[in-house]
Amino acid sequence: MAIIRILDVKQKRMAKQRPFLPAAAEGARIKICATGCSHCSAMRENTKEAVRLLGLPEEELECVSDFASIAKLGVMSTPSLIIDGRLVSSGRVLGVDRIMGLIIEVMSETENKKNAPAAEETHE
Repeated sequence: MAIIRILDVKQKRMAKQRPFLPAAAEGARIKICATGCSHCSAMRENTKEAVRLLGLPEEELECVSDFASIAKLGVMSTPSLIIDGRLVSSGRVLGVDRIMGLIIEVMSETENKKNAPAAEETHE
């Protein structure tokens, strides 16, 4: 049980340290950086399925496969998943459930940050 708790703490720390990629914040909210390899194809399909299961519009997902475009985003290894400009996964294939969890988590964090200044203004 102690090992699980340590891993939970590490995951929470990593979640707070997600790098923000300004170039990735433009356009679709979810970007998958994937070339043509089998790992990238699997990640692309898993992400598409996660978006479909969450009921998000297809316009929310953008697949970036051009090496120059991937480099402009600041991504160094593929497959990579970027949600709301935050690099959440790089260099590994995630399952559909994990991708869904990350989408919900990061999008809710983003919404909370957007709503936070408005809440502070009403208290003054």
